[in-house]
Amino acid sequence: MTSVRRNDVGTPMSWAESSRSVLKLNIRHLWLCGVWPLPGSWVFYAYAASIFGLGVWNAVEGPLAVYFCWGDLQQTTMVFMNTFTNGSGLVKMAFFLRNTRQFNSLVRHLDALMSEQVEACSTDAPLGEILQASRRRAFRLSLGMVLFMASQGLVWFPMPLMAHPGERLLPFVQHFWDNNTNYYELSYVVQCVAGLWMAEISFGMDCLFASIMILAAAQLEILSGRVLKLGQLSCFADKTNPATDTIYKELCRIVESHQKILRFAARLQDSMSPIAMTQFVCSVLVLCVTLFQATYNKDIITSLSSMTFLSNPCGQVYLYCWAAHNVAEKANAVSTAAYSCSWVEGSAWFKRALRILITRAQKPLVLTAGGLYPIDRAAFLSLVNTSYSYYALLGQINNR
Repeated sequence: MTSVRRNDVGTPMSWAESSRSVLKLNIRHLWLCGVWPLPGSWVFYAYAASIFGLGVWNAVEGPLAVYFCWGDLQQTTMVFMNTFTNGSGLVKMAFFLRNTRQFNSLVRHLDALMSEQVEACSTDAPLGEILQASRRRAFRLSLGMVLFMASQGLVWFPMPLMAHPGERLLPFVQHFWDNNTNYYELSYVVQCVAGLWMAEISFGMDCLFASIMILAAAQLEILSGRVLKLGQLSCFADKTNPATDTIYKELCRIVESHQKILRFAARLQDSMSPIAMTQFVCSVLVLCVTLFQATYNKDIITSLSSMTFLSNPCGQVYLYCWAAHNVAEKANAVSTAAYSCSWVEGSAWFKRALRILITRAQKPLVLTAGGLYPIDRAAFLSLVNTSYSYYALLGQINNR
C-alpha cells in the first residue's frame, strides 16, 4: 500500500514520480506550460517567469487598449474577451505557484487513496473495473480538452492575416495608440504565444481538478459497492466477539476508507476553491462579451469565430459543475448503500459502526467556489443565466 509521509508530502515531485501518478498527463501538461516544477531547475523557473511575464504584459495591454478605444463598444468587448480569458490563466498560474506544496500534497494523497482502492478491489472484478474506467475517463477528458483548446489557435491566430490581408491587424488586442505600426510582427507573435499558453494553463488547471473529482467520485462509488457486498459476508458474522467478526472488521476498513476520502475532499476544497471562483467570474464575463461579439459584430469572420469560442467559457464552468455534482451524488449514495446492506442479522457492534457511517454519509459533500458558491449543475445554469443578463444589458446599451 502506498503511504504518504508527512515530512515529504509537499516536496516537489520528480519526473519519475509523476510517471507513476494517476494524474501523469495533467502534471506533465502543466510542466510543459511552465507551471508544475518536476522538481524544477533554474532553467525551468526562468521559463516559467517568461511565461508569467507574457501573461502580465497581456494583462497590461488590455486595459491600455480599452483606454484608447473607450466609447467603441464592439472594440472594447473584443479586448475584454481576450483580457478575461488570458487573465484567468494568469491568476490560476499565480495561485498554483503560490501553493505548489499544496498541489503536490493533493496529488500524493490521491495516489495513496487510489492504491488502497486497488488493493480493496483486487478480488472484485466489477469494482476494479469502476476504478479503471474512471482513470480512462479522466485521461480522455484531459487529452480531449487540451487538444481542443490548442485547436482554437488554428482559428484565431491566422484570422487577421486571412480575413484582412494588408491591414496589419493583431489577432486579439489592437494597439490603438500607434495603429499597429510599431513592432507589428513582434506584437503579433507575443499575442499568439501569450494567448495559447494562458489558455492551455487555464484549461490544464480545470482538467486537473475535473480529473481529481472523477477519480474521487469513483472511489465513493467503489465504497458503496463494498458496503453492499457486506451482505455476502453475513455468514462470517460472529455476534459474540468483535475480534473474530469478519463482517465487522470489513466494515471498520470501509469506515476508515470513507474517512480518508472525506479528508481528501477537504484538501481538494482548499486547493480548488480560489481557482474555481476565478474561473466562474471570468467565464461569466467572457461568455457575455463573446456572445455580444457573435451577435453584433459586423465582421462576419469575427462573428463566426466568436461563435466557435462560446464553447470555451461554457465548457470550463461545466467541467467543474458536472464533476463536483457527481462527487456529491456518489457521496450521498454511500448512506443509501449502508442502509440497504444486510444489517438486520449483524452484531450490535456492527450496527453501531454502520449507524456512524450512515450518519456521516448523510451530511452533504458539497464543494464550493471561493468557499461561498456551491459547485453543482444548478450553479452552471445560474452562471449562464447571469451571463445572459449581462449580455442583454450590453445589447440595450449598444442599441441606444
